[in-house]
Amino acid sequence: MTSYVDRQEKAKFGLDRDAEMRLKNNRLGMTIFQASWIMVFFALIVVNWQLRFSYAQWPPAGVTPFDPLLPSAATLALLLSALLARGGWRQLRRGQLGVFLNSWRLALALGLVFMALIMVEFAAVSDAALATQYGVTMRLMTGFHVAHALAILAVMLRVYRNAARGSYSGDPHDSWPVEGTVKLWYFVTVAWLLFYVVLYWIR
Repeated sequence: MTSYVDRQEKAKFGLDRDAEMRLKNNRLGMTIFQASWIMVFFALIVVNWQLRFSYAQWPPAGVTPFDPLLPSAATLALLLSALLARGGWRQLRRGQLGVFLNSWRLALALGLVFMALIMVEFAAVSDAALATQYGVTMRLMTGFHVAHALAILAVMLRVYRNAARGSYSGDPHDSWPVEGTVKLWYFVTVAWLLFYVVLYWIR
């Protein structure tokens, strides 16, 4: 006959196993999402290349190339933001909630700096550039990316608020929202790096 203690131990083992399976499924789902969705960004890069090969020169004659200075500053801000988000997640796993909150605040602030700089760049596209595919594809690509970055920044803000209320212990099983959001921010960072190189450095 099974004792009460044995039943409790079996129930706990079952719960632990379920929690581990949920975490594995979450991580697998995030990997599949990142791998599949990055293809959409690659598709936009392919469209950009196809359009540029339809012109005798790129940018087209009479259009000034985009200045990489502002986007480079934005890229640096985004990279630092991603590193801070990752560092914050590591500190949370060590039980350092205060350090996590500070890192996450800075990551959010730098993410907003990135957004602001890219929006300035978006608005500064000249009429001459917009009269060609050079300017139109730039706006399409940056606008598409900004929409994703804005959505994930909103998720980051929600995670920050939940963390400030003590919702996450740092254990991977109950802190998946933090880990998942960090991975989404990595995704935004990698996608932007691809766009940045194509839009500002490949001629």
